[in-house]
Amino acid sequence: MKFIPLIVMLSSILLDARNITFAELKDSALLHSDRLSLRLIDTKIEEAHLGSVYSTLYPQLSLGYSGEYNRNLDDTSSESISVGDTTINSSVAYEHSVALKLNYELYHFGSTLKQIEISKKEVAVKKLDKCSEEIKIYQELLDNYVRAQKAQSEKVFKSQMQILRRELYTIKQRLYSAGRESRISVGDEAIRLIDIERDIKNAQLEFKESVIALCKLSYIDLSTSDTNLMALNANTFVNKILSFSNTPQALTYEEKILQKNAEISMLKRNQLPVISLYSNYYLYGSDAHNTYDGFNDLSPNSWNAGLSLRWNIFEGFKYNSESSRLRLELQRLRKEAELSKREFDYETRTSQEKLESLSLLKQNQAEALDEARHKLIMTQRLRTQGEVDAVSEVSVKLEVLERELTLENENIQHAYESEKLRLQHMEAAQCTQH
Repeated sequence: MKFIPLIVMLSSILLDARNITFAELKDSALLHSDRLSLRLIDTKIEEAHLGSVYSTLYPQLSLGYSGEYNRNLDDTSSESISVGDTTINSSVAYEHSVALKLNYELYHFGSTLKQIEISKKEVAVKKLDKCSEEIKIYQELLDNYVRAQKAQSEKVFKSQMQILRRELYTIKQRLYSAGRESRISVGDEAIRLIDIERDIKNAQLEFKESVIALCKLSYIDLSTSDTNLMALNANTFVNKILSFSNTPQALTYEEKILQKNAEISMLKRNQLPVISLYSNYYLYGSDAHNTYDGFNDLSPNSWNAGLSLRWNIFEGFKYNSESSRLRLELQRLRKEAELSKREFDYETRTSQEKLESLSLLKQNQAEALDEARHKLIMTQRLRTQGEVDAVSEVSVKLEVLERELTLENENIQHAYESEKLRLQHMEAAQCTQH
């Protein structure tokens, strides 16, 4: 066969090329992806916020200092007088005070615990978001990997077909010169040759674009000219179809719904009284002539302790508005979860149907390829016996290459659908934990 040297040349090129697998790209993306790093930072931010929410369970202790200069404009008054919120100072010029204050929320009907629960759910959601982002990156890698694989195969087979098309065009030109072939047939062959050259250039462009996309996603510097993508493992998907409830997407909705319920519960509890314990310890010092002497005069003055109750009786219908908003948001989340489950089920069904159809197509195409190869062997025998012409032999060779390309594309597509289904049914527990 005349195109054997081309096959040898292409094989030597592939041997010199860098072989890369889909698993290598996935591992590199997982290790270096900035998108996953951002998701991880988001999780840490929520964990830090959870720590600040926990701080509300502890007493609040504060220390305050005040220093004042007073000048009495009424010589007849020497004591401090309070009228409402107004305090008229005494005649002492320099006064200092230190106050140690403690405040502790004793009981708020579980409102603080609900706030902690909401923050915990937010941390869980952020972790699941990272898992979903990981699956999304894998899917983008898979899409570009398969595009590059198909373009790679098309380049190889179309280059072989180009050689045969040129040979066929030359044969038809000779036959036309001998008056045994029409000008239209020669022209048609020239058009086919131009078309196949265009297909090769388009395949090269598609391959380069896909490889560049793989570089961006995987953080591996791949050459657009000497990279060889290895075949996907078509048997990676285990025939275990998971329910939607086990997917990261479903678990995210579950956590968000629980979080929204906790927000509704907290809003109700915020309408109830807050019982707090407070205590103050005061030191006081003063001097009529010198501020430093007044500061040195600081000594314990008094302390107090007590209970307080705060109850918001009316807030301008704020509760009704907030309650309505939260319930509508909860309703929306439930509808989104139902929609996602429906889409998940139909996508699963579609992928399964595709896999079954592609398996049948592969089988039929393999049988057709075997027949085409037998036909080529018979044609070559008849050619040596002079019973068929060169045009028929080259045409059968082209048919064999076309069927090989079709079968190769169907194998790639079958492996793609299998891996896509596996990613679709990837559990949250299978995501990488940082």
